[in-house]
Amino acid sequence: LMHSQVSLRENAHDDGIWTIAWAPKTELIVTGGVDEKVKVWDAKELKCKAEFSDHSLAVTSVSTSSDGKFVASSSMDGMITIFDIPTEKKVLSISAGTIETWKIAYSSDNKYLISGSHSGNVNMWSLQDGKKIASVATGGSFTSSVAFSPDGSMFAGSTTDGVVTLFDKDGQVLRKLAGHKQNVRSLAFSPDSASLVTACDDKHVRIYETEGGQQTSLFSGHRSWVLSVQFSPISPICVSSSSDKRIKLWDLKSNETLHTIDAHKDQVWGVAFDSSGKRLASVSDDASLRVYEILASQK
Repeated sequence: LMHSQVSLRENAHDDGIWTIAWAPKTELIVTGGVDEKVKVWDAKELKCKAEFSDHSLAVTSVSTSSDGKFVASSSMDGMITIFDIPTEKKVLSISAGTIETWKIAYSSDNKYLISGSHSGNVNMWSLQDGKKIASVATGGSFTSSVAFSPDGSMFAGSTTDGVVTLFDKDGQVLRKLAGHKQNVRSLAFSPDSASLVTACDDKHVRIYETEGGQQTSLFSGHRSWVLSVQFSPISPICVSSSSDKRIKLWDLKSNETLHTIDAHKDQVWGVAFDSSGKRLASVSDDASLRVYEILASQK
């Protein structure tokens, strides 16, 4: 594999950028930053198409609906906000409470949002009225990441003390995934919901079967905390980004590093594939937004 950087937006935010999502089936990238703003970008030109300034503290997480029309954002101010991307209107505001929300994730049917809390719980919110409909315990300390499976059957939460818990869609614990001793900052399900990838402060990326909970892969190569992970939507590849300023693409078949992207000048908080799996976007504490084309290397 190779990559070419196709676009770069320096100073995309006024400070570090902590979170990114590529709205499915669109040319839109959403970012959230320490500058309290949520921004929507045209993926080709990296022109800012919309900017939402509703938060009063750093934006910790953004998640987009599966139709690419809505974006949810979460902030250190304890608020979760839902914006309609095409009309640029705020459609819902949820007051989760101070440090009661960190990472957030849409359910695949777009009816719910899950959020991680400082109590180690995963909270579930109705997107009809913004009410909390469930709160389930991971068994860990601070819930640093959450993810919903694409098939809608389960969700996961991970914590700063290395607990990773899988729940069924009703919030019953299915299983715990062993192997982490430190903060698991990011989780992602594979497109078929059969695997879960984790990013840990121990510098490793791990892959688990969701069915039995067995660890199937362990990737080493980052020199610092792993901050973000995602599966490719089309090929047996996953991507990770790290405090070591690097992005790595991993081959799930050979369990080896396919490619390293060394473009950012500071830690890379987030990576996101587009729906085709041919482009990748990343955000960093260096306040830049970058888009790369992932190319199959010529043999």
